[in-house]
Amino acid sequence: MTELLLLDVRTMAFASAVSGFLMAATMTGIYLAGMRSRAVLDWAGAGLAFGVGYLIGHILQSVEVAVPDWVAGTMANAAIGLGHGLILIGVQRYLGMRCWTTPILLAVGLILISSLIFPEARETLRARIIIHSGFYVLLDACAGVLLWRAHRPGMRQFHRAAALVLLAFAAFLAVRLSYALVSPALTTSFVQDPFQMAAFLAAMIFGFCITMALAVMMFREKQVELIGLARKDPLTGINNRLGLDRAAARHMAAAGEHGTPLSVVLLDLDHFKQINDQYGHQAGDIALNTIARRIETASRDDDLAFRVGGEEFLVLLPGVGLEQATRVAERLRRRIAGEPTAVGDGELWLTASFGVVECRVGQESWSQCLQRADRALYRAKDAGRDQVEVATCY
Repeated sequence: MTELLLLDVRTMAFASAVSGFLMAATMTGIYLAGMRSRAVLDWAGAGLAFGVGYLIGHILQSVEVAVPDWVAGTMANAAIGLGHGLILIGVQRYLGMRCWTTPILLAVGLILISSLIFPEARETLRARIIIHSGFYVLLDACAGVLLWRAHRPGMRQFHRAAALVLLAFAAFLAVRLSYALVSPALTTSFVQDPFQMAAFLAAMIFGFCITMALAVMMFREKQVELIGLARKDPLTGINNRLGLDRAAARHMAAAGEHGTPLSVVLLDLDHFKQINDQYGHQAGDIALNTIARRIETASRDDDLAFRVGGEEFLVLLPGVGLEQATRVAERLRRRIAGEPTAVGDGELWLTASFGVVECRVGQESWSQCLQRADRALYRAKDAGRDQVEVATCY
């Protein structure tokens, strides 16, 4: 029976090491494939630390080594602790938070030193479990809570999947910690306590699951990024025509459901062809970027700005009626014309023409609303440009 348990512990320790090295290889591959996030490198380092730590544990149970068992065990626990720390550091870096790199590394170092100095901390299995499991629980629970509370568009379920893996393993470690606290019979031998085999099994499962969860999360992150880029105008960085119809449909439905107004401001940069012909296309690009920035600075947080054509822009105003939308357009007009734009050694004074419309939700389609805004815009052009026209009828 003893030999069977020893074999199981060896097997579980080796399998846990494999799961750690697999995590390191997977994260390194993701990084080399183009996911150039330092968080991925942190998680690759975590996998390597897990692999080394559990491999030392496997060797410790399998062959006689030239160093005392407690030295090898201490080094193994330090490596595993570093792995848990790097997971938390990677989560913090991924979420754009300040990383606890120095405190975590100091804690790992202090635990390592204390294990080397104090006989009780290095030679008693129960003491080792209490010290290290408590440290791991803290790190994994923090990482899990941070991911669970993260709020990135399109990422919630992926964050929470990874968070659940971390929190589940933290819960198991908490049970292991509680078991050690109430079980004074724990000895220095893994063999004499089969519960330790379950710890290796849980570590192996955790390694595979967290690798999968983090990999899927990062690929989803890239997908969300690419979707966002597809909906952004590459020149100005604001939304492009691709995302307009979806946003308009969503806000028209919300306006119909809640009985709130929805207005549109359509604007066109005046004399854009002359700018390109006289100053070159680079000047034209500068003019378009200037318009986009001035729209952004003059808009509310809830307003949505789009570049819908060559020199044509649109601002969607949820919850805004016609009168207020007209004031918004007039403010934008003054903001655009209010100061020159530097182009090379010279300056350009830009102006724009505006068409304003309040959508007749439930009475017209989005395309009909847009047609009314377009007709109002061209009335502003015909009336001499640099002015605002309001659409009041079909």
